[in-house]
Order: sequence, then structure tokens, then C-alpha cells
Amino acid sequence: MKKSRAVVLTALVAGATLVVAACSSPGQSTGTSTPTSAPAATGGAETSAPAATDTGSSDTGSPAATSGATDTASSGGNETSGDDVCGKPHGAYDDPGAPTGAVTIGINELPLSLNTATSHGNSTYNAYANYLMQAQPFYYDKDLNLVNNDSFIKCELVSKDPLTVKYTINKDAKWSDGVPVTADDLMLAYVAQSGNFNTTEVKPDENGALLPSSGVAFDAASPGLALVKDLPEVSDDNLSLTLKYTEPFVDYNVALQPGVPAHIVAMKALGGSDATAANAAMEKAIQSKDKAGLKKIADTWNTYFDVTSMPSDKNIYVSDGAYILKDWKENQFITFEANPDYTWGPKPSVQSVTIQYAPDPTAAVQSLQNGELQIINPQATEDVLKGLNGLKDQGIETINGNAALYEHVDLIFTNGGPFDPKSYGGDEDKAKAVRLAFLKMIPRQGIVDRLIKPLNPDAKTRDSYNLIPGSPNYDAVVKANGLAAAQDGDIEAAKKILADAGVSTSTPIPVRFMYADNNPRRANEYRLIADAGKQVGFNVIDGKNAKWSSLLSNIKGYDASLFGWSSTSTGASQIPPNFLGKVDGKWVGQNNFGQYNNEDVNKWLNELNVTSDPAKQLELITNTETQLVKDGFGAVLFNHPDIVGYDSTKVQNVQEIALSPSPITNYWEWKVTG
Repeated sequence: MKKSRAVVLTALVAGATLVVAACSSPGQSTGTSTPTSAPAATGGAETSAPAATDTGSSDTGSPAATSGATDTASSGGNETSGDDVCGKPHGAYDDPGAPTGAVTIGINELPLSLNTATSHGNSTYNAYANYLMQAQPFYYDKDLNLVNNDSFIKCELVSKDPLTVKYTINKDAKWSDGVPVTADDLMLAYVAQSGNFNTTEVKPDENGALLPSSGVAFDAASPGLALVKDLPEVSDDNLSLTLKYTEPFVDYNVALQPGVPAHIVAMKALGGSDATAANAAMEKAIQSKDKAGLKKIADTWNTYFDVTSMPSDKNIYVSDGAYILKDWKENQFITFEANPDYTWGPKPSVQSVTIQYAPDPTAAVQSLQNGELQIINPQATEDVLKGLNGLKDQGIETINGNAALYEHVDLIFTNGGPFDPKSYGGDEDKAKAVRLAFLKMIPRQGIVDRLIKPLNPDAKTRDSYNLIPGSPNYDAVVKANGLAAAQDGDIEAAKKILADAGVSTSTPIPVRFMYADNNPRRANEYRLIADAGKQVGFNVIDGKNAKWSSLLSNIKGYDASLFGWSSTSTGASQIPPNFLGKVDGKWVGQNNFGQYNNEDVNKWLNELNVTSDPAKQLELITNTETQLVKDGFGAVLFNHPDIVGYDSTKVQNVQEIALSPSPITNYWEWKVTG
């Protein structure tokens, strides 16, 4: 999922019903490789991504986590048959002719990285740039069907036992510097995300920046690619890569796609200016498992593409997609121009796309009215909805729906804070009691009543970590998991939990509470939680921060966080990255920032990754959720409302889907009309 940060939202799909589950990165859904969640961007962008994403500002986009799994499993949300290995092959796209005109979109956060496959880059606001600049081998249509852009990459199911998948790249596909897209690009994506080459783990500093590693430490984790133990096979023409899985990964059809250009990483990491020679040197390092060379490759892959304005180094923004980066002013805008050489996918009809920094939702509506913006996706508030509806006679259209994004509070288990057993002399039960009391007092219903019902009178609390309210198995999971009773806002019951555990509140228990500083709704949520906490004996300290998304991995700096997880895929494998703990001595849950660890949960989630039977999936999800509630993992609040406004006199065919990076998922269908 992506964070909204973009978390990759996990969704199990039953028929056509989306039951998205939250995962890797706060943010919105893209066709990113392995399904993960990300925080979504809502009022301080959320994150999203392969793997988790988040959201802090807007209600879409952030590191990647799943916010709603569908009820029955299907690879990437679709059963595959015949050639439908990476979705249904689209075939040739219509040529719209020479692109014309310009569209400016108002979003509440701009990119912090052009590599959305890293854990820290897995967010919805990063996914916007990625989706425009990188060719997508697969994507979701308006009905959430997975579509294979076979003009770019064809996928072949070579064998079901062992599961073997072959990817073949169009020989005409090339990067914007003229270098062909090859199997080297797929190989780098595999090496970086599988975790099979890592010799140590990444560690952040107090500001969330990655510290120098002592060994090979790619900042990514793909549960699917981790199951490919043997080095993938490269074809003689270097256009095909074949993966052989040791176990039948359930979402193999969205497990791999090219990311950042391999030749750029290789030249920067290993030296030289010749792309072919650099790729050969990288291939040699991979084949021989040269730790020194792989360390340089990992260090470059992790951070070289982390930028917030127009880089002087043109290699940082080499593109193989429909658009090329043209201009970028920090905290102002980022502009893309149509790639004249792009023929291996749907060609856009709009010449120029600008993403404008628009953190104030009310001001965004005004800018739409004034013609400064043509599309906005602001934080959904009652005032925004009223403002947009009032402009209908001026041609302003409003899409008012529900995002595949859910609000949640995560707790930190291992930072020496109030929820860590170390703070109580190693007493696990006492630490658990403090967690359960804190989650018990959160006024979930009050938050929904005050902040969400004005937008949606039928809004309810969400009582599942992984299933969306209204989905077929939601009621069954909620009945079993115990979340509604455990997190009912009962102040007196929360006090009793602490008293029974012998936890003194004569001095209020300090809880450093981090959230996005530019999100009015999150500020209101914080105040409601802090007021309730004061009644129980918690001092909930205001930790609003503009850089909250990049600081999620720095758990020494906070004890609880509030953000949204957004979906990028409908695959069941988006759930595990949010909750997996230590496996074989390594932390493997890319979105599990709180370092929660339970052996049973690890076992169930690893089994989920290779389980395609819907009934068994439901059993594993139910077991996991019940244990998360018992352990006090965190609180689930509500599913986000989502609003997209656009000026129909200037642009047509704008749509929203419940995955990141909506509303740009169909950019090639936009038509400039004024």
C-alpha cells in the first residue's frame, strides 16, 4: 500500500466487488510491482507503493499499505487464464494524434523521490510522477480490471508448478536518453526488492534519512519476489526475464515491473559513462554476488533519486514513459511534457501536465473557479463539497466517492516509549495494558460523527484492519475480531484497564503523537484524541510535522502516528507488509513501522502470500485481525471520503478509481476542451 502516504491497499476481489485491504505506502494505487501499502496523502500527503505507502495531506496518495482487502483472492484482483498473466492484454492503442494543450492539477503534496519502490519513497504523491514518467506494464481500468499494457511488456505463464513467469519487453521501448529498456531493468527491480541479496538492514537517522549501511541493504521488501530464490533467467537478446517461484505466490501477476533505469544506477554506482558497459558490470556483480559492488548499487538505488526540485543531474529524471520531466520548483509545482518518442503504451493527447502544490483545500476550490487549476483532489471536507457544488453552473464537475484509503493510528512497540515492555522492566502484560487502554479511549465514533458524517451521513467507523465496510465478508470478520468492542471510546473502561494492570497515572503517561501539520482534519482528530486521553491519564503530545512521512521509520521520535493507507492494487498479498514482523531474524514487514512482532501472525501472513483459496484466505485474515486486536496493534478509524473537482469546460474524461494514483490513472484519455 501507499501512504497517504501510499500503502499498497490490499484487496481481495470477489467477483466485481472490491474489498480492498490496506497495505504498503500511504497514498494511491499505481500499477507498482509487488502489491504493498503506502501511506496516503491527505492533508499532508499519505503514503503508498510496492509495499506500503502513506498520506498526510490529501486523502489520496502516501507510503503504501492496504486499506481494504477484497473478500476472495485473485491474483492482483483478477483470475488469470490464457494470456491474462499480467492482466488482460490490451493490444494496440488508438493514436490520438499530436498532443496539445495543458492541464494543471492541484494536489496537496509534491514528490520527495522519483523511486517509489523504496520503503521511504512509497507514497501517493511520489506515485503521481512515477505514473506519468514510467511506462506501466499493467494498470487498472475504471472497473478495477487489471489490464496488461502488452505494447510494453508481454507476460507468459510458462508453468504453474513450479510457478514460472516470463516477461518480454518491446524491442522499441527506450529511455529518454536513448538507451533501450532491457531485462537489466527488470533484473535490478528483482534484486532490489526481493531482499535475497541483502546482508544487513537499512537504518534511518533522526530526520528519517538513511544512514550509511555496513553492507548490502536495499530499502525495499517484496513478499512475492522473495519467493524467487534462484537468479532469474535472461534471454539471449536481453529482452526477456523469467522468474521461477519456490512457492505459488498469489499475486504473481503484479509482482514485477521495471523501476528506475538500471544503466543510470550502474553508471552512478560502479562508474563509467557507457550504458552497455555499466549494465554488464552490474550483471557481473549480481551473478557473482559481489558484496562490494552490490553495496554501491543498493546505496545508489536507495537515495540517488530522492529529490524535491529540478535536478541539475539529468540522469536522475530519465524516463521511459508517456511524459518527461520539464520543470520543478520546490513547494510550488512540477511540470511534465509529452514524450515524443513514446509508442509502447497509451499515448496522451495532453501536451503538458503540471502538478501544482495546493495544500489548502478551500484555496484549491477557488483556484479551480479562477481557472488556475483544471483538476483538484483536495482533502474532503464539508466546505469543499459545498464550494464545488456551488460552481456547477460554471462547468465544474464533482466526483464524490469513497477512496480506497483508511485512517488509522499505529503504535510503536520497541522504542522505549509507553507501549514498549522495556519501559516496564520487560513486563509484556503491562505494556499491552497501556496499549489496549490507549486504543480503548480513542473516540472513533465521535471522530466519525463530527468530521466525516457532514460529508457522508451514512458514514460509520471501520472495524476491520483489512476489509472495507460493506464487502461480503466484512461483517463476519468484524464479528470475530473483537475490534469494535475493544476500541469503543469507553473512558471508564480504559481507566480500569490501567488500574487493573497496576499502571499509575498520577503523572500522565506521555504519548508523542505524530501526524501531518497541513491537514486540518487530522489536527481535529488529534484534539479529540488528546482530550479523551487526558481523561484517562495520557498526555497526548502534539507531534504535527511537515516531514511526518519520511520520519515514520525513525521510531525513536514518536510513540503513535495518525495517517492513511491507500491501495495500489487489489491483491491479497498487500496485507502482509503491514503486519509481518521478524522472520529468520530480519524485519520483513515494509509497512510495519511500529515493529510489531507475533509469531502466529507471521505464520498466517506468510501462508496468505501463497494461498489462493478464498475460504482459507478469509480464515487467515480473521485469525490475524483477532490477534492484532488482542495485542493492541493499533486503531482503525474510518474509510476516507474522496472528492475530485474538475473544470469540464477545460478538460474532459477525468475519472476517479479506488486505487492510487487516482485521479490521473487514465491521463491518456483526458481531452483538453478549452
